[in-house]
Amino acid sequence: MTLQIVKAQDAPYSIGFIPASIEEADVAFPIYDKWHLSGQADVQLVTQGAYTNGNPFEYTQRVVVRPWLIYSGFKNIKLWLGYAHNQKYAVEEAGNYETLENRLIIMGTFSQDMPKGSIFEQVRFETKFFDDKTGTHQTIPRIRARFGVNHFLRQNKEKPLFLAPNLGYYTELMLKFASKDYAKEHFDIFRLSVYYSAGITPNVHFLAGIIGQMQLRTNGTQFDIYYGPMVSVKYSIRPKERETFDSVDGGAD
Repeated sequence: MTLQIVKAQDAPYSIGFIPASIEEADVAFPIYDKWHLSGQADVQLVTQGAYTNGNPFEYTQRVVVRPWLIYSGFKNIKLWLGYAHNQKYAVEEAGNYETLENRLIIMGTFSQDMPKGSIFEQVRFETKFFDDKTGTHQTIPRIRARFGVNHFLRQNKEKPLFLAPNLGYYTELMLKFASKDYAKEHFDIFRLSVYYSAGITPNVHFLAGIIGQMQLRTNGTQFDIYYGPMVSVKYSIRPKERETFDSVDGGAD
């Protein structure tokens, strides 16, 4: 017991703070109603500052293109199959290197209706493929678990500016399973997000909020705290009464 305490006290952990921003645009469309199949295509831009730069828009961290195939044949459950093409850029001041990362994703979301809102639980399994900064190819499975709540806000005006507004928030934990020579720890990211979402028209909905996350670098000693604004716009070919953005992938890593 004493040895464990000494090791914990001697652990050279350090923390750095990095401002970041996330902008995302999504398009949702039906595929085949008889099989309960639909699709969605996401495009995401992530920018960031650095440890000594407080501008969250200073550097482009990555650009993501992510198509989804969605099955909604179960009550309160949606199943997602996706692929993500991540072009990551070097940010020398923050220690980021340039690489192309691809991901295969399987995700399930279970939602429960409340009198004035909803609760959702989400589990995502993804495998990341990329070359690290030494040029070694890495294949890293990752598990993500999210718990979120949506509060449906009241509308008293006859002609409100926004339709079906919501206040949402979630927490998310990510665990990675990399080779020991790349990363010894399984902990990857713990993320929090709070946001407001509403409809501009029945086809167009938006989200505006903030994110905060703690990520452990692969050296096992450096925690980075990312924080900043998040904006998302979604166009649905079929009109929707309400969009809660349960599957939005806001975050920097």
